[in-house]
This record gives sequence, C-alpha cells and structure tokens, in this order.
Amino acid sequence: MRLLVLFVIAVLAGAGAARAADVRVATLAPVEDMSLPSWCDWGYDWDERCYRGDELRLAVGGDVDKVWRSALRFSTASLPAGVRVETAELWLWYDQTCIGPFKTSRPCDGRAFQFAGHPILSPRWFDEREVELGPHAGAAALHAGAAPQWVALDLTDLVADWASGAQPNNGVLVKLSDAQEEYGFGGPLFPSSSDGNASLRPRLTVWYLPD
Repeated sequence: MRLLVLFVIAVLAGAGAARAADVRVATLAPVEDMSLPSWCDWGYDWDERCYRGDELRLAVGGDVDKVWRSALRFSTASLPAGVRVETAELWLWYDQTCIGPFKTSRPCDGRAFQFAGHPILSPRWFDEREVELGPHAGAAALHAGAAPQWVALDLTDLVADWASGAQPNNGVLVKLSDAQEEYGFGGPLFPSSSDGNASLRPRLTVWYLPD
C-alpha cells in the first residue's frame, strides 16, 4: 500500500512539473491609455477643467477639484485561441511622483496607497463624460514609505474573460480604493505608454497554458 501511495505522489509530481513547463508568458503593451477625470463639475468651463489626459503620466488619485482615474486597453489577439489564463498582472511603475494641485506633479509624501482595477463597460471611452465601470476585478497596494517599484494588479479573472470572449474587452480602469479616493488626497503619476523610457511603460503580463 505504501509503495502505491508513493507511486501516485510521484506521478502527480511529474504531471505538475510537466504542466509548469508548458506555461507560456506574453507581455502586452497598451494599445490605448489615458487619464480620465471623475467627480468633476461638468458645468461651467468643463472643457478646460474636465479634460482627458493623453500624456506621459497616468494619474490615479484626488486633485483639488476632481478625481483622476486611468484607463488602459490591451489587445489579447496575440494570445492563441483556447488558452487557459493562469495569471495576469497589470504592471505600473511607481517612481515616487504624485499628483499636485491642478494636475501638477510633486514628490509623494510617503503615504500608503491602495489601488483597485475595474473593467470598463463603455465600448467607446468618449461617448460618456465618465465611463461605466464593472465590479472590482483586482487590487494592489503600496506601503507607507515605499521605494520605487512595480505595482502589480492581479487581473487574472478579467483577462481570462477577455481571452475567452466571455466579456467584451473595453479596457481596465485603475483608481484608488473607495476609502482613499477623495478630493485633494493626491496619488501616483505612473509613466504611460508615451513615456520616453520604454522599460517603465505599463504592461500586461499574462501566464497561460496553450490549448
């Protein structure tokens, strides 16, 4: 009996090792990314105050008169049909640069940040003043006094739905957690896909098993 148990364990271990060897990795660059204003007074002079920011930085946090959230869209067309997504992470580079008043930049003050990722339900980001969001799809955090580092949001289930066609791929929106999202709170300015240093641009890393 003991020999049989050892044999089964060895078979399972071998299967697990073979499965791990089959895992592939794809690194996807955004096809579109920008900062989007929320909680903004869309009345008087809204075209100057509530603009969308297609810039070198992706803003996530509270400004004096609005809250910034960042939208990113990735194409999964390069993934083989029928793949099984094992893990998918959105990586954003944190370099201790934060939002200052009226979309200026300043060094971060060392506070901790909690981030949330949500699927965007609006097919076209410009059809509405604020895009429609789906339920929470991933989270990440920076501890107080964090050094420059990658912030990785686990979006495994969302990317799996995109790859299988179970959910339309309209992009993902990154925001501060509900507890932190407020006027004047500040938040990181992450390098965007337009940043001059390609190694610091956002990326979606997908680990998958082929069909």
